[in-house]
Amino acid sequence: MKTILPHLVLLSFALGCAAPPASALQESESLPSRATSIRFGDPEDLGYDAPFFPGATYAADVPAPDEILGQRLGTRLSHHDEIVAAFARWAEVSPRLMLGEYGRTHEGRRLVYAVITSPANHAHLDEIRARHARLDDPRGLEETDAAAWIERLPAIAWLGYSIHGDELSGADAAMALGYHLVACTDEEVVRLLDQVVVVIDPDMNPDGRERIISMVEQSAGYTPNLDYASMHRGRWPYGRGNHYLFDMNRDWMAGTQPETRGRWQVLRRFPPQLFVDAHEMGADETFLFYPQNAPINPHYPEKLLDWQKRFAQDAAAAFDQHGWSYYTREWAEGWAPIYSDAWGSLSGATGILYEQANTLGSPLRRPSGRVLTYRETVHHQLTASWANLRTLAANRVEVLADYLATKRRNVAADAPGNDRMFVFRPGGNASRTRALLRMLLEQGIEVRRTARDFEVTNARHVLGAEAATLLLPAGSYAVPARQPRGAMVRAYLELDPRMSREDLQEEREELERRDESLVYDITSWCLAHALAIDGWWCDAAPAPGELVTETPVPATTMAPLSAGAPVPVAWAVDGTDDASVAFAARAMEAGLRVHLAGEPFRVGEATLPRGSLLVRRNENDGSAEEIAGRVRRAAEEAGVADVRPAGTALAPGDEADLGGQHFVLLARPRVAVLANAPISPDAYGHLWHHLDAVLGVPFTILDAQAFVGADLRRYNVLIVPPGWGGIERVLEPQRAALETWVRDGGTLIATGGAAAALTRERLGLSDVVLRDAVLDDLAPYLAAARREREARAVEIVEAEIWGDSPPPVAGEAAAAPAEESAEPASPPKIDEEEESWARRFAPHGATLRGIVDEEAWITVGAGAELPVPYSGGDVFLSGPGVETAVRLAEAERLRLGGLVWPEARARLAEGAWLTVERAGHGQVILFAATPAFRGYHLATGRLFANAVVYGPGAGADQPSEW
Repeated sequence: MKTILPHLVLLSFALGCAAPPASALQESESLPSRATSIRFGDPEDLGYDAPFFPGATYAADVPAPDEILGQRLGTRLSHHDEIVAAFARWAEVSPRLMLGEYGRTHEGRRLVYAVITSPANHAHLDEIRARHARLDDPRGLEETDAAAWIERLPAIAWLGYSIHGDELSGADAAMALGYHLVACTDEEVVRLLDQVVVVIDPDMNPDGRERIISMVEQSAGYTPNLDYASMHRGRWPYGRGNHYLFDMNRDWMAGTQPETRGRWQVLRRFPPQLFVDAHEMGADETFLFYPQNAPINPHYPEKLLDWQKRFAQDAAAAFDQHGWSYYTREWAEGWAPIYSDAWGSLSGATGILYEQANTLGSPLRRPSGRVLTYRETVHHQLTASWANLRTLAANRVEVLADYLATKRRNVAADAPGNDRMFVFRPGGNASRTRALLRMLLEQGIEVRRTARDFEVTNARHVLGAEAATLLLPAGSYAVPARQPRGAMVRAYLELDPRMSREDLQEEREELERRDESLVYDITSWCLAHALAIDGWWCDAAPAPGELVTETPVPATTMAPLSAGAPVPVAWAVDGTDDASVAFAARAMEAGLRVHLAGEPFRVGEATLPRGSLLVRRNENDGSAEEIAGRVRRAAEEAGVADVRPAGTALAPGDEADLGGQHFVLLARPRVAVLANAPISPDAYGHLWHHLDAVLGVPFTILDAQAFVGADLRRYNVLIVPPGWGGIERVLEPQRAALETWVRDGGTLIATGGAAAALTRERLGLSDVVLRDAVLDDLAPYLAAARREREARAVEIVEAEIWGDSPPPVAGEAAAAPAEESAEPASPPKIDEEEESWARRFAPHGATLRGIVDEEAWITVGAGAELPVPYSGGDVFLSGPGVETAVRLAEAERLRLGGLVWPEARARLAEGAWLTVERAGHGQVILFAATPAFRGYHLATGRLFANAVVYGPGAGADQPSEW
């Protein structure tokens, strides 16, 4: 103000206006106003005054949260920096707390954890950690040593809060709990800290939290709003996800995000026996905590449910003292091993989930008429955490003993499942090999790389093939199930986990009677499927090689230009590796002209497959040295390991010459992505992350709420992610413009529900149809699938072609037995009511077998068959005029993993998963599901990358520059 005010005064003189006297300024600054500022959070007249810990005494030298925040803790949302600052101040003044940093978010915010225990335990923390490490890996640990340690060793509790950024009360409860543990002088707290090492992750999703807090604060007013549905409580994309809108509670298996990977490292240093994950749920709910509902993942500890029930009893007693409502089980099943608490349980801890009714930081009126304040929700979270810590301390010895028993089963020779191992061959797609190695190694899973060829027995391939014996080459990776993290190995890599008969019965009854599912999320998640790894489960055998200690880092090799040597005519990159697509994107951004090979070609001694890339010297500006430099930089940025210079364009044999028609000039993608409601934030985030973090493709975000009139001429690729409904209402006003844009050379890519919106019976921008819309006319679609299937196994009978065999006798075909006919003359008519009934059995996140058209440009880098994710009841059908790049397999071969009821299998069989349609100079590309789902489905993510980067040149026509 001191620097701005003189300029304002000078401006008023310049305009011929008199500046106000100083006395007037002072008077106006002191005038009373309605309020000095808006009060965020709970209004004082709706205050919740119940003390968190009645009668507790606290050390005077430890600043209270109220002092740090300037407002009573829990009456408003605490910002991430305030939370970190509070724990940092406590670490400075208290010998009970050590504060660590385990990484940074995408937006650069600190990710911290607090280790809170007694000063005596802190003095021996290295020893405590070392002994916990031996319990975590008990190979060679004597029973007498273990028993002695368990008697004296403190247990470890890991408490994580608000991994969904807009589930806010957990992080404020973390502050309340941290202060109580650090500052309280009561005997119970002092005694508990001797028994337990408490590790608190106070704010697991800082980027999401700050996003939603900014929305809430910007919408706040002087008058409180008690409606849970008000936009006062946030708007698209809310704060659930991190920067890339990833749901990080579903990232624990794959670790695609830095928050997760950093968290893994803390948990490996402090392996817990109690693992708490604090969430929020719908505003009209109460409070949920475990035990979990069925189905339960079979790889969890044997006594997990027993311990969850014991922790629940004490938490329930604490809630009963306050008269609060709560429940357990119901919808919180334990099937998919992808969540926070699942990670804890798979590592041997008792994983526990909390779900508190959501207020988003302001009071709201419940259906009963009672007003629920934000501070009360914080109190609920805090009470559950404190009850769990007390249970852990009271049962420390038994908890540690059961934890050790679980770990001993993981390494026992006679434990079920420990007689198997997963082995995968590196192949040519080094990017996916590195991705799987990173996921495994950073979680502490042991992997060996074989030093020589070795034979395995009783092998089953990722795609279902079986072999009694199999010779695997040197350089393969072996992951034994018998190891300290064996539960994770089996849970993450098991190809086809199956629910029990009892669980299937209950799920079927729920579907038939109420058209509701007990399945909370996906039913198939295998990393090997998601990455399309060339892997086998086989009998365990000693792998001839050393433990892998770190993920290989790609280093680009490229022969330098040397004096006197022939100058290359081109530089080539193998298209097998996913990194090749990122290379093409970066090379085009650098101004290079890049060609995509439609046929194999030879460079030196190497034959490169179709889908490989070529940069010709004579079609790029600059000297050979300058072009080579740009090629190298693009390769290094993309992680391409090998760039091959070509000394001649002439092929030595039957391969394609480097200047021929088998090479298609790519066009730099100018990409737009539709966002904002009704687009799904999750799905948008998955595609955004793949475009930005994986491919390095710049793109424009187009607002779905202002899509009408958007100038599409600026882009040659438009991506429409799926949404919550209403996609058609967004696209309908632009239908004519979209059709014109596509015909002028645009590539329109839609996924999931957005793809369904473009089909013939809806917006009519695609000739693909939904099965529900053509029940009376399925014949042409079934015939198209049959012809594709037959074309994959063409048989020639020369005698029939040249007329050397007699023609069929008239009427002979009609007299043939019906069972010899490969296909019925026409499919049976399907009743709409019958179809509607079958639709309710649609899969929840199953993995299906996709049959790949290996000649389509969009499938370069894919094999003949591909595991693809599938959810929902929409079934896409493609007729003769549509190129089906990936078609689902026939019914008997369709399911690779997950729950797929017979009704769903019959509907989905030979449906379309990925289609490409030319329209004028452009094309429409439809994916039946999100191809880069949750960031680790890299096999189908490759198809999406091909569509975006190669599509404008390989699948559409762009005008030549002149």
